[in-house]
Amino acid sequence: MQALPHPHIPLQASEGSVLRARAMQTYLLALRQALTRHAEVPPVQLMVLNEADWKARVQHPYGFPFQRTSLKEGLYLFLPARYPERFIWRLREALVPAIKKAGKPPGQPSDFLDLNLGHEYAHAVAVAWKLRTRVRWVDEFLANYLYLLALYEALPELYPKTRQWGVLLAHLTPSEPSLGSYESKPKGLSDQLWFQGQFTLEAARQVEKSGDALLKGLLHAAPLSRKTVHKLLVGLEPNLRDWFASFAPRKKPAPEALGDGLSWEELGEKSP
Repeated sequence: MQALPHPHIPLQASEGSVLRARAMQTYLLALRQALTRHAEVPPVQLMVLNEADWKARVQHPYGFPFQRTSLKEGLYLFLPARYPERFIWRLREALVPAIKKAGKPPGQPSDFLDLNLGHEYAHAVAVAWKLRTRVRWVDEFLANYLYLLALYEALPELYPKTRQWGVLLAHLTPSEPSLGSYESKPKGLSDQLWFQGQFTLEAARQVEKSGDALLKGLLHAAPLSRKTVHKLLVGLEPNLRDWFASFAPRKKPAPEALGDGLSWEELGEKSP
């Protein structure tokens, strides 16, 4: 392992992965530069690990980039030094139905995974800014919003490609397309990708329509509460009401209806 100190994105890299770590550090630093215009961003440590070093440190399956974040224990991103072939083939297989509908993807699966490290970085930023709610779909949507906002402002050449990935993923067919099911039931890879596509496209719509307006409202309301975050989001951006409803159109009057016509069950959050 090689430790490479840095004031904003310190690195730890397995042998032979330092160049990859440096390239991904540069990518994250560009995102950080855009996000620091809105609030201070603390250091986030990037771990670029081979399979042996990965398994010695975390239980998470080797393949997908992920984050482990805590204000007490620190903010960490984990990235494979090399994506396993078995994982790439699994991702290719999951994307085939969407490719048949939407056409050729904007790059290789490894390109999508590398770009998605920015989404994981956005999760860490959300924790630092007290925007994490522990409602899974809310946290995933907000991470996508922060990520796309940073791309739009700092790396506009990568923004269209990320949006294209969202379009492709949104052409998958979910087994149960409700926010409540996303919150309460384990999801397979295809379902996870479909939800990622939906969150990406709505985040892009918010960024292209209103820029950082939603973020300003969220920062003003922080720390966010899981009990009130849905009403907060609709209050800040009323058009989100229709987006929420698109996941689970009501077939009968919903119990415990909210003022916007949706139930907590539909949104993935039960009332206390």
